[in-house]
Amino acid sequence: MSPSRRGFTLIELLVAIAIIAVLIGLLLPAVQAAREAARRMQCSNNMKQIGLAMHQYHTTYDAFPPCGSVDINGNSTGSGRVPQTASIHLRLTNYLEQRAVYDAYNFLIGDVFNGAAVPANTTVMSTPIPGYLCPSDANPGSTQNLAGGYSAPVTTVNYAVNGGVNRWNTAGRKTGTAWWLGGNPYFGSVVRMATITDGTSNTAGFGEWVKGTSGQNTPGPNLVYSIASYSNGGAANDQAACRAASAPLWDFKGEYWTLQDTGRGGPYYHVMTPNQPSCAVSAAFGNVDSFIAASSMHPGGVNVLLLDGSIRFVKSSVALSAWSALGTRAGGEVIGADAF
Repeated sequence: MSPSRRGFTLIELLVAIAIIAVLIGLLLPAVQAAREAARRMQCSNNMKQIGLAMHQYHTTYDAFPPCGSVDINGNSTGSGRVPQTASIHLRLTNYLEQRAVYDAYNFLIGDVFNGAAVPANTTVMSTPIPGYLCPSDANPGSTQNLAGGYSAPVTTVNYAVNGGVNRWNTAGRKTGTAWWLGGNPYFGSVVRMATITDGTSNTAGFGEWVKGTSGQNTPGPNLVYSIASYSNGGAANDQAACRAASAPLWDFKGEYWTLQDTGRGGPYYHVMTPNQPSCAVSAAFGNVDSFIAASSMHPGGVNVLLLDGSIRFVKSSVALSAWSALGTRAGGEVIGADAF
């Protein structure tokens, strides 16, 4: 008579299941961390390609690309009175293996006229550029169609050119990498290697931001809050005003990648430190100034492209003084090696 085989008891089965659950619980965070590390690496590589494109553009034109144009008074109203409103993103497509997109765009007629998309450029406006999207920020940014009744979708970006610190604290002059055509001396100082007197390794070229959530106004780095003025009496006061803001203004950050507008295809600013609230006075087309901050879905900080072509991960805890210094091209600040 063969001996009977003993099976698992209910208690043993439950213990085994509990052990497996604990092991899965320990493994999942490691898997998620590995996936985020891969996404962050891809994001960094995207920005590296932008840096190479910036340098190729500079080699061709002896200047970094402008991010649009303003009239002689410094206005960019989207009324058709300002020429060459194409964003810096569009100007770089020729160096990012997107020549077909570059050739399809008419630089002479712009994107938006009196609040509606310009028909001749809607195809390019609705074309997503994979290298301008961070894989860690999965939300689309906008689920709407182009303004003016078109059936073409709005497309978005996660990377923006550095606009510098708040110009209202620097005698009205722009201090970052962004500059505008149009003849206004406060916006139109051509930025080239020779003008980066702080050093290319100490000056931000591009940063990243979290896209909006298509108007849901969910609190977080996606949202832009409303402030009354850009003139608050200094950098610390600017930060205090934005942190105190509570009224949602705009939740479509990153939309319309072909426009020069701040928060769209235009700049971010070194007013708020990374992953702090973003603020603006208006969400209308044509804005140049803002307190829109660098932000990301990467834990603990943001990727920043420096003008020497390197990528630096800047912690959210960075001091305002160091962050401001990184945002200026000729401020004369001294940045310590351990500042970030």
